Amino acid sequence: MLRVQEVPVSELKPWEGNPRVNDHAVEAVTRSIRAFGFNVPILCDEERTIVAGHTRWKAAVALGLATVPVITLRLTESQRKAFSVADNKTAEIADWDCQRLIDTIEQLQNLDIDLAALGYSDSELRALLEPEQEFDWEAFDAERSAPSLSEHVMLLVKVPRCTKEQVQAAIDAYARTHQIADKDTGIETGGVLMSLLGIRR
Repeated sequence: MLRVQEVPVSELKPWEGNPRVNDHAVEAVTRSIRAFGFNVPILCDEERTIVAGHTRWKAAVALGLATVPVITLRLTESQRKAFSVADNKTAEIADWDCQRLIDTIEQLQNLDIDLAALGYSDSELRALLEPEQEFDWEAFDAERSAPSLSEHVMLLVKVPRCTKEQVQAAIDAYARTHQIADKDTGIETGGVLMSLLGIRR
């Protein structure tokens, strides 16, 4: 039987070798805790080293909390490291039913719930809630026939999985319709995104 204890925040120690980069997530978790309370205990070993919950611990520090709920696990050193990695990785595997997610967020929008506490950025919420604009393929075709750029820029953009799948489906459909070989779809992907962002060549 797992036992939850209130433990002083100052007694908990982060795992120095933690491969998970989480500083960018602290603000979102802080908003969530402020809105809903500290409802998920931190997991630590018998030495008070955090096994799972580093972001919640950082959020607790940011909020100035004196104590947090903690579950102490009895693990070997190798088990502690392995479970910490597995806990983070397995959380990434689950996916969203996008329509149900949108329906739920729209319901919450009509209630007394701050959507910022859900962890989504403003741009992500807009992508989920605002109606999609029909893509102007004629304008894209016109741009596509223009001379290519002499320089290419790579941008790493994080978007909801459902948005990425919708964009990829649109690109694939365009490639099939225009008989574009698979090796060329990377160029078309860049062109589509440039058009969506209003970037002119």
